[in-house]
Amino acid sequence: MARYDHKAVEKKWQEKWESDGIYNADDLSKKPKEYVLDMFPYPSGSGLHAGHVEGYTATDISARFARMQGKEVLHPIGWDAFGLPAENFAIKTKTPPRESTDKAINTFRRQIKSLGLSYDWSREIGTHTPEYYRWTQWFFLMLYKHGLAYRKKAKVNWCSSCQTVLANEQVVDGACERCGTEVKQKDLEQWFFKTTAYAEELLSGLDNIDWPESTKIAQRNWIGKSEGAEIEFALDGRDEKIKVFTTRPDTLFGATYLVLAPEHPLVETLASDAKNEKEVREYVKTTSNKTDMERNVEGREKTGVELKGINAINPANNEALPIFLADYVFGSYGTGAIMAVPAHDERDFEFAEKFGLQVRQVIAPFLYTNEGKDAVRDDKETVRRKTAYVLLKHWNQDKYLCLDWKKFGWHSGIIGGIKEGETAEEAAIREILEETGYLSPELVKNYGVIHNSFFAQHKDVNRYAEGVNMVFKLRNGEKRDAIPEETIHHDAIWVDTENMQDFLNLPNFDFFWNQIQTGDICYTGAGVIINSGDFTGTDSNEAKRAITEMVGGKMVTTYRLRDWLVSRQRYWGAPIPIIYCEKCGTVPVPEEDLPVLLPEDVDFMPTGESPLVHSKSFHDVSCPLCGKPARRESDTMDTFVCSSWYYYRFTDPNNDNAFASESSIKKWMPVNLYLGGAEHTVLHLLYARFFTKVLHAFGYTEFDEPFLKLRHQGMILAEDGRKMSKSLGNVINPDDVVREYGADTLRLYEMFMGPIDVQKPWSTKNIKGAYRFVDRVYKLLSSRNKKEEDSFAPVLHETIKKVGEDIKELKFNTAISQLMICLNKMEYGVSDESLKIFARLLAPFAPHLAEEVWHELGENNSVHKSTWPKYDKALLATSAVKIVVQVNGKRRGEMELAPNVSEEEALAGARAISSVAEAVANKEPKRVIYVQGRILNIVI
Repeated sequence: MARYDHKAVEKKWQEKWESDGIYNADDLSKKPKEYVLDMFPYPSGSGLHAGHVEGYTATDISARFARMQGKEVLHPIGWDAFGLPAENFAIKTKTPPRESTDKAINTFRRQIKSLGLSYDWSREIGTHTPEYYRWTQWFFLMLYKHGLAYRKKAKVNWCSSCQTVLANEQVVDGACERCGTEVKQKDLEQWFFKTTAYAEELLSGLDNIDWPESTKIAQRNWIGKSEGAEIEFALDGRDEKIKVFTTRPDTLFGATYLVLAPEHPLVETLASDAKNEKEVREYVKTTSNKTDMERNVEGREKTGVELKGINAINPANNEALPIFLADYVFGSYGTGAIMAVPAHDERDFEFAEKFGLQVRQVIAPFLYTNEGKDAVRDDKETVRRKTAYVLLKHWNQDKYLCLDWKKFGWHSGIIGGIKEGETAEEAAIREILEETGYLSPELVKNYGVIHNSFFAQHKDVNRYAEGVNMVFKLRNGEKRDAIPEETIHHDAIWVDTENMQDFLNLPNFDFFWNQIQTGDICYTGAGVIINSGDFTGTDSNEAKRAITEMVGGKMVTTYRLRDWLVSRQRYWGAPIPIIYCEKCGTVPVPEEDLPVLLPEDVDFMPTGESPLVHSKSFHDVSCPLCGKPARRESDTMDTFVCSSWYYYRFTDPNNDNAFASESSIKKWMPVNLYLGGAEHTVLHLLYARFFTKVLHAFGYTEFDEPFLKLRHQGMILAEDGRKMSKSLGNVINPDDVVREYGADTLRLYEMFMGPIDVQKPWSTKNIKGAYRFVDRVYKLLSSRNKKEEDSFAPVLHETIKKVGEDIKELKFNTAISQLMICLNKMEYGVSDESLKIFARLLAPFAPHLAEEVWHELGENNSVHKSTWPKYDKALLATSAVKIVVQVNGKRRGEMELAPNVSEEEALAGARAISSVAEAVANKEPKRVIYVQGRILNIVI
């Protein structure tokens, strides 16, 4: 038999599959449904890249597997075709966006078909077609009708290069994510979708979906639910009051200043009366040019200005507090004002440190020992006492004096009671003298109060200690003898700083040492209230409501999530279906007049206004209510609006009467498996969930989450470990790989590189291994021994079991590893029936090769219409052994494999271990040390 001709074989079967329509989903099928979906691509002019192939192959494997399991599969494809890149390309090349977009789609379509992906092409959609964006406009009107779309003047993120507004999510480190230009703030009339109306539903829904935990955490943080209190502060000698929002009303007695957002509505009035009015107004002006993203950058130095001569009154203790403006407080969050408690909030502490403001502790951490020999005992009395906890530094060496309580196994600093009338500092100096004899201690830093409860073995009582953590340093080594009765239980020893973490073993000193290491006296957790009048000694969580009620405040819930700004001052997007009439005001376009078409008579050059403003055919229109001259809204919608509902259109793409019929939605939705990049976490994925929540609320769906299972693919890097980039000249073009090695080889290689969700470097050397695998399978047709060895059946049935299980878990690399193990055995002998089973197992991964083998063995129907084979439990291999996996000699995990697997197969299995994948993801192994059945060491 001739060598496998991948070009001829793949072309033949692709044409056959398309002509037979074997992948077209049947809406009337009674089989259980499976909806498998990729995040549909933006058709850029550069075409497909290796990362596209990875994601599309993964979903294709899942779709093919589901079909062979007897499910009716919907696996569609379309184009996310609107957006800035096409318009910017049009400006650069003087090519209309529709022309360049359609050209790019043709390229993408050709490339995708060359990969043998089992898409239902009869359902192909493009968001830039009137047939599609008619329904995008319908969604806008539906939201408007229900009060969820509105227009207001707002401070927005403005990109001077793209000449358009950007959503907060499209600003990265203060710059436009598309072009990198510094983003400025600008006041404009804009359209918004009221995503905040569904904040709680968006948050709670995350508990019920199978998504990566990291993605759910990111969405929770973006939604940013805060439960707290609104409290009013009177202004000294003025009628105005400042309402603050705080999540920590339990710390009210610790407030030492107030902060207003520079955009707070009271600032204008207060600035006029401030003694430093000019300074205040200059600060407001400077801040107005910063984006919210810039102001919220982690670690950025805090800035602010005091409203000199104006004070607020703390309603808890009637103290006068200075008022500052600071850009770390936002007018859009809470009330735009905060009470600052620097002892218990990191940002407030940084600000207080910079401006020399008072730090007052009102929450003491509480450590309760409930296990071990020091656990609090119910049969013992509890004795409270004030205690000094001291860590004493050497006068000229990097050491601390510690106590070794040999009888009790404690390792601590110096501990002593604070007597009536003593300060904590005085007690500490006395204890140092009594327990160590040193005469020259000086206080370095007081780290604050800590409460802890434990069983004190040396006193045979439970001890509740109100401790004060203090660091002292000796000026010199001058000392006298310690008091003997003070040292009977312990020895004093010097411990090197680098060994302190390991030496200290009491919870309160572990906490104390962590304070020293971080330099942090700001405690943000819960604990016991101190320095707070009648509330002193109460639990901080229980005190929140009581303190709020005492000062006349109220408990409230707020969210960090902002409404979605959808206006764009660009051409290449779906027109907003709104008309402005002098008589009738804002008028929605009647549904029967949809779609509002994009005009052709436009100049694409950016001016800061939408190009649609200058289109006479578009801009001037009659009011649908009164018939008088009116004008259309000239902004277009954010492209993410189009991608927020496309998965519904795939269920019924040719419907002229609805975005999708009720029966189609019931048949196919929600999506069973959705795969795409994690970079869409707080954009597309959040917006799509919002759309589905709205549809559910108004009776269009019976479900309220669009994607039951979500997975992300990891980035495929260039061979040098860097991100692929045209400017770096390291981009892998799938066309070149398919031409030289074939689509099946490319599919197998990308799935074999490692776990689907980790970054992986491309290797031209390793792709040849996948090519050899394809050739070896094909050669079995002509050169095999049809008599199988007795040991083959267990391997075959183990392969059926493992490949099926791995596909369900998206562990494609280990599934392919098992196919390689099976192939090794088949080369010693395999029957036609066993080879047919192997062809079915191979079909999701290498569909062309599997189809060719299947038909060469005498089958007439497609292997992709066959059923997935079943394994016999009685024939499963039981001889698997544990193999230890190391990276550079360090143990990273273990795996169970057959004792005789090859190095290549063992390496594939190792890469499926997450700790191994993280260690080697971006590096090519220099050497692999493999002892069959025992150990695999990857040297990088």
